[in-house]
Amino acid sequence: MRGSKLTRSTARICHPVTFDFLSSADKPAIPPDASRVGRRRFIAGAGAVAGSAVVASALPAGSAKALVPGASQFFILPKAVRLADTRERHNYDYNHVNDHHIQVRVGGRFGVPENATAAVLTVTGVNWGQPSHVTVFPTAEQVPEASNLNLTPWAVNANMVTVKLGLHGFVDVISHAPGDKLVDVLGYYAPVAGPVSAGRFVTVSPTRVHDSRETYGLTAPNSYTPIDLTGRVPSNAGAVMINLTIALAQGPGHFTAVPYDVEGQPTTSSVNATGYGDVRAAGVVVPITKIGGRLFIKVYSYVSAYVIVDVFGYYTDSTAPVSETGLFVPVTPMRLIDTRNHPIGRLWPNWVVEVPLPPSIRSNAASVAINITGVLSRAPGHFTVSAGRLPIPNTSNVNWATGGAVVPNHAVTTVSAPSGGFEGGFQVYSSHGAHVVADLAGYFVGTPTAPQLGPYSNPAPPPAPPNWILSIPRLGLTSTVMPGNPNTVTNSGHSWHWTGTGFLGMQANVAIFGHRTEHGGPYRNIHLLNGGDILTLRTFDGREFVYRTVRRDLVWGPNSGGPGTDKILAATRYHPGTTVSLIACTRTDWLPTSLNHRIVVTFEFVSWHEY
Repeated sequence: MRGSKLTRSTARICHPVTFDFLSSADKPAIPPDASRVGRRRFIAGAGAVAGSAVVASALPAGSAKALVPGASQFFILPKAVRLADTRERHNYDYNHVNDHHIQVRVGGRFGVPENATAAVLTVTGVNWGQPSHVTVFPTAEQVPEASNLNLTPWAVNANMVTVKLGLHGFVDVISHAPGDKLVDVLGYYAPVAGPVSAGRFVTVSPTRVHDSRETYGLTAPNSYTPIDLTGRVPSNAGAVMINLTIALAQGPGHFTAVPYDVEGQPTTSSVNATGYGDVRAAGVVVPITKIGGRLFIKVYSYVSAYVIVDVFGYYTDSTAPVSETGLFVPVTPMRLIDTRNHPIGRLWPNWVVEVPLPPSIRSNAASVAINITGVLSRAPGHFTVSAGRLPIPNTSNVNWATGGAVVPNHAVTTVSAPSGGFEGGFQVYSSHGAHVVADLAGYFVGTPTAPQLGPYSNPAPPPAPPNWILSIPRLGLTSTVMPGNPNTVTNSGHSWHWTGTGFLGMQANVAIFGHRTEHGGPYRNIHLLNGGDILTLRTFDGREFVYRTVRRDLVWGPNSGGPGTDKILAATRYHPGTTVSLIACTRTDWLPTSLNHRIVVTFEFVSWHEY
């Protein structure tokens, strides 16, 4: 019974902005080793990694073959390196355009070669007091309609970013509102001439490998949690890509995924909690430690929280077979979907939206690197991203702890091949409802997965219990409909939802009672309603239900006490279908008022939409 969408939220994650780009003549002269890392990091954000670099195997003679243009292999740096921090401009070499905009050189510094095609960064935003978002993109290209980080007022948040490198190895970092920006480089992609062993990404079926809610409970402060990956990724995995989620944080603090053999308290972070009860998630790439044939990483907790780890794939090491599958092709950031401008609108609980890929990459992509954002969540919940028309895994990619949240995360997901009328691509499942925004950063070469299922059938939105806002424009009537004790509600001047009758969104009869003369007399003139007059009811989950008048009935009662409940409720059901009935006391001539009789004005359902 979904109606057409009459309005749409105007909140945006990003807005294209025009800035002057760095020209080759203005490019700052930055020696490869000139920038200082600076003091202990204030915050390093999602995706911090450490460990030895993944080394590509030598290319066998005669194995060269045509590759997808731009195909690159991944190298992880020994440790994350800070490239920019606008709070300490004198410590870092970057181009400060203004308080919205910086340009940062990545290629040709700190072990990242000048011919690197893309980089994996941690970008942190320190907001100065108004809602904002941050976009990272190749220097000398137009500002894309995409975002990597979203900030509420006075927030300090971070996200892992995969970005194509632009002119002279630079990237631009722009915030919608003025604010500080921190940029760390974690690893990079370099071009290859043919198939290789190391640095290829291999996706696995998304798998939950650790959930302390079901095992050890809350972590201890200043403690490490070992994560055993044996059997979840093969022995030739050099680094693993996980989604690290923390839930019910016991206060502000950070959490870091690191190699198992790292000692001491880490100086970087992967996920940050801002306060008690926080639920946050971040994509992280972590080098794997191999001990006695087993594979491990570990997670550091600065404060107590539940720790959840989902595995989405791994990068091969030099012992893996030679192949081109899993090489990465970076693209200019590209928006794939924004449900604020899509017929499906904001998702409801247990809904799925399918996201097709650009036709130019559908046949070559086995998986994609995206930034996925949940916007205006309906309630605490999460997104799960997976290949289209395959079973939805028991994992999560984006998590939020409240309604109305705007939360991004970096994700890598397998994709499905086109089939029949299905365009292929990936799907986003929403546990409790939110808008979906997905931006493409690049893709991993390979064969897309064959779809296994038919289209997902989204269930009806859940029924909405009161409170509701009732409005009848012709009468100038507005009233709050509330449950509870009928005398308490109506004597406060409100409308009472008759206990046991339907909720909005159900195929049912809804009964509502109010006064005609006392306590504001909201229903004084309901006898003036004519056939076709409109009644609307707004819910607090963002829906407006529209009804029109179809009948008016008089329920007679004995002189001593008025009609019984059964007679009144029977009158609300005279008209078949989904209805709302307004009930009030009346005289037999319909005028106010007599306790002996009831007027029942019934409206039939027309449509609903989000407001």
